[in-house]
Amino acid sequence: MAPTPRIRPYKDFLTPALHKWFSLASAIVFALCYVESFLIGEKNSLFWSWFPIGKAGIRALLLFIPGFVIFIPRIGHLHVGLRTSYSPWDTFQKYATTIQVPQTIGWYCASAWFFSEVYVWSASKDQDLNRIKLMPKTDRTMLNEKPIYLTSFLLFLAVIQAAFHLFYDYDRIDMPAMKTKPWGATKESKQVVTPPAELFQTKLPSIIVSALKRAVIAAVTFPFIYILDLGLLPSIRSMAWGFTRQWATLFWTLSKSTSVPSVKPFHWSVLKNSATSGFLLIMLWEVTNAAFSAYVAQEPLKNERPITHESRDPNGSLLSGLKGKKLQTRAFAFWELVYIGERFQGRRKQIYTDIDRPGGSTWSQILAVCMEVINGIQTRIADYEKPPSTGASNSPKVPEPPIQGLPRMAEPIQQTDIFTKPKKRGTRESVGQIVKNHGQSPPSPVSPRAKKLLEKAETMLSPASQDDQSLAALLREWTLVFLKYPVSWPFRQTYRRRITAIVLGQPYGDVGVLVDAVDAVTRFSVCSLTEDEYGHVQRDVKSIIQTLTTTVMKLEALKANLGFHWTDIERKQECPEVDIVLEACKIGLNELVTAFGDYSEDLRLSQSEMRAARLAATPAPKKPEMIQAS
Repeated sequence: MAPTPRIRPYKDFLTPALHKWFSLASAIVFALCYVESFLIGEKNSLFWSWFPIGKAGIRALLLFIPGFVIFIPRIGHLHVGLRTSYSPWDTFQKYATTIQVPQTIGWYCASAWFFSEVYVWSASKDQDLNRIKLMPKTDRTMLNEKPIYLTSFLLFLAVIQAAFHLFYDYDRIDMPAMKTKPWGATKESKQVVTPPAELFQTKLPSIIVSALKRAVIAAVTFPFIYILDLGLLPSIRSMAWGFTRQWATLFWTLSKSTSVPSVKPFHWSVLKNSATSGFLLIMLWEVTNAAFSAYVAQEPLKNERPITHESRDPNGSLLSGLKGKKLQTRAFAFWELVYIGERFQGRRKQIYTDIDRPGGSTWSQILAVCMEVINGIQTRIADYEKPPSTGASNSPKVPEPPIQGLPRMAEPIQQTDIFTKPKKRGTRESVGQIVKNHGQSPPSPVSPRAKKLLEKAETMLSPASQDDQSLAALLREWTLVFLKYPVSWPFRQTYRRRITAIVLGQPYGDVGVLVDAVDAVTRFSVCSLTEDEYGHVQRDVKSIIQTLTTTVMKLEALKANLGFHWTDIERKQECPEVDIVLEACKIGLNELVTAFGDYSEDLRLSQSEMRAARLAATPAPKKPEMIQAS
C-alpha cells in the first residue's frame, strides 16, 4: 500500500501571501520616508535635494528604520477579532500587566530616538541643532540644549502614541464581516471587500488631520511638562541634561558644572521644529499602522484563485487551516472557504466528491467545523444564563426522624431563679421576645398579614440594619451621580459590550468567522442540489436548518431579555456586531428554507419545524427598537 502523502499545512500557503502583502505595505512606508527626506533636508540644490542617489536617498533609508521598527510589535502582537469584555476597566485589568505594554512603549521610544537623530543630522546650520556648540567669546565647548529638548519631545510623543496604539488596539487586523455578495447578485456587481489601496486612500485625510492636531497640542503643552518638578522626581529637563552630559563627556571636553543652563530653550524656532518633527513622526507611525492593517487583511487569493489551489491536496490543506489553533489562521481559512462556496464551482465539486479521507469525507469535516463555530454561540449563551454554581450539594438533605421517647407527663423543670421577682419588660423587649419565640417555635400556619408585621417589627428593632441600608442607598446614589460624568466611562457595563462578550466569546471574538461559517454551510448546501453527485449534503440539511433555527431564537431571546446593567446610564439596546451575526443566520436560514422547502418530507422535517424555521428567517427590522429600562 502506497504511503499517505504528507498534507502541507495551511500556514505554508498563508505565510508567503502575508510576506507579499507586507512588502506592499513597506513600499508605501518607504514612499512616505522619501517625501519626508525631501522636506527635512537642505534645499541648497534643486536637483540634489530630491535625487535618490544622494543625501535624499540616504535620509530616506535612515527614516525607513523608525517606520520598520513599528512593524515588529505589529507582527508580534497581531490578532484577529475584537477585544471583548464587560467594561473597559475589565479590559485594562486583563492587558495592563502583560508584556505587550512595555514592548509597545519600548519600540515606539526606539523609533522616536532614531528619528530624532536623523532629524538633527539633517537640520541646517540655521536651525542650531548641533549637539555641541561654542561658548560665546570663548573656544570652550558646551552642550546645546535645543537637540536635547527635541529628543525629549519626540520620546514624549512616543509614549503618547503607544497609549493610542494600545487603547485603540492597533494590533487587530480589521477583516470585513460580510465577504460575499448578496444572494442573487450578478457577477458584474460591486465587490463587497474594499481593495487595500482604496481603503488606505480613504483613511489618509483623517490620518493627516489627526497627526497635525496631536503634534500642535503636544508642542504647546510639552514646555510646561519639560520643566515640571514635583519634588519626588526631578524634572524631565534635569534628567535629560544629566544623561546627555554623561555620555557626551566620552567624546568632548565639557565644563565641570553639571547644572542646567539658566536660559530655557523655548525659542520660537525650537517650538517650530518640535511641531514639524512631531507631525512628520506621527505621520510615519500612523501611515505604517494603516498600511499594515489595510494590506495584511487581504483576500486569501493568488492569481484570482484560492491560495491552497497549488497544494497537492487542496482540501487537506484547507482543513488544516479550518482546524488551526490560532484565530487568525482560522479566519483566513474560513474566508477562503466562503469564497469557494460563492465563486469556485470546480473546488466545490472536488469537496463533494472527496469522500475517502481519514476522519471522514471533506464535506463532513467542513460541516463539523462550521457547526462547532455556530453551536459555540448557543453554548456561550447557555453558560451565561446558567445560574452560578454553589459549593453545597444541590440535592436536598432528608432530615433524620427524631428518636421517639416516652410521652412527657408534665412541663420541664424551670432552670431559672424562682425566688427573684422578674423584672417588668418594656414594649420593645416584649415584641422582641414574641419575634424570638416565633422563630424558635415549630412551624405553624401563619397568616400573610401576621408575617408582614413580624418582618416589619424585626426591621424596626434592628438599628444596625437600618444604618447599613441607608449607607448602601447613599453610596448607590453617589455612584449613579458619578456614572453620569464622562470620566466614569471605564466602569460602565453597557448593553453592547455585555452582549458582544456573551455572543462572540472572550478575550477575543471575531464576527467574520461566525458569518463565514453560516454563509459557507448555506452556500454549499444550496449548490449541492445541482452539484453533489452522491447526495451526501442533503442528509445534513435537516441538522443545519435546526441548528440555525435554534441559534436565531436564542439570539433574539438574549437581545430581548438581557436587560441593562445598573451602570449603563445610556441604556441603548443596540449592538451592530450581534445584529450582523443574527442577520447572517436569518439570510442563510431563508435561503435553505426556500431551496429545500419542497423536499421537507424527504429531509424528515416536520411541518412544525418548517414553520419555526420560516418564522425565524423573517428579516429583523432595519432599526433596532429602543427599550427603556423600567
